[in-house]
Amino acid sequence: MKVMFVTNKSIYSINEGRSGWNMLTHIFKEKFKIKCLRKQDLLFFYFHYLKFKPDLIVGSWVPAGIIPILFKLAGLVNCPIVHAWDDYYAEQMTKYPNFIVRLMELFAVKFSDYITTMSKYNQGIAEHMGKKVFFIPHGVSMEKNKTKINLDKLKVETKNIKAIYLGEQSKYKKVDEIIKAVNGLNCDLFLFGKTNEEFREIASKNVHFMGYVDPREVFSILEQADILINPSDQDSNFKFFEYIRVGKPILCFNGRPKFLFKHKENAYLTKDFKLGLKELIENKKLREKLEKNLKKMKTLTWEQVAEEHIKVYKEAIKKC
Repeated sequence: MKVMFVTNKSIYSINEGRSGWNMLTHIFKEKFKIKCLRKQDLLFFYFHYLKFKPDLIVGSWVPAGIIPILFKLAGLVNCPIVHAWDDYYAEQMTKYPNFIVRLMELFAVKFSDYITTMSKYNQGIAEHMGKKVFFIPHGVSMEKNKTKINLDKLKVETKNIKAIYLGEQSKYKKVDEIIKAVNGLNCDLFLFGKTNEEFREIASKNVHFMGYVDPREVFSILEQADILINPSDQDSNFKFFEYIRVGKPILCFNGRPKFLFKHKENAYLTKDFKLGLKELIENKKLREKLEKNLKKMKTLTWEQVAEEHIKVYKEAIKKC
């Protein structure tokens, strides 16, 4: 099997990290022949296609993902195309007109042969469009290294509940709302990830900007939390699956995350973060219930995730 991947960055270079497509393509290249095109390669897409002669093309991101589709509609590509619908592009590509990005996003879904997605929200849209779609969640690394970070030994109020947020600190992710929500609560909020200096201005004394952390230490850090927070209106980002693996109570936004969780069963879903945090802080039995049920949820390794994608690729090649 020969598969060409078309996306917005190098997913073949070992120097670009090992998560998402970076991780998957490192696994794929051990199992079959692959060719990865970056956005700077797209001008010569057809040259690469003719030279590599793939059995299947996997497109991700727009506009990169629609390039092979345009060539196929013109009769110049004769292999099946799988679109990896891995994000909410119209919301995130804010430098471009929303409606144009949305049209490209839906165009890629409509004219691809098969769809894979780690978002149940996107899965529902694709199914409504009558597409053959497969939900394949993100994997989690089994690597767990010790960390020198000990939250109990920091100069904070150790009797407080420890809440952790891991990831991008932006308004799109609603991190500013979480920062405001913990003001006045018996809770210390630890923010791991590149610090947004603007958010320091709105942070109370119980908010701690911890900065970048080695990904290999993530699980050793998350395990120290009483509550894990993901305030964004997403159901497909990496941290959810890392949080699930850790098995600590999760506070999240009552929106797309409801496709993954049930309120007060295996997570706490809310649009009022202060109210939600206050209830979790004061209700130990609820935290214990969430933790117990959350630990029943399964996560996949990246190797298992890769195998699920390979099943889809083989079916697409066989049936298209």
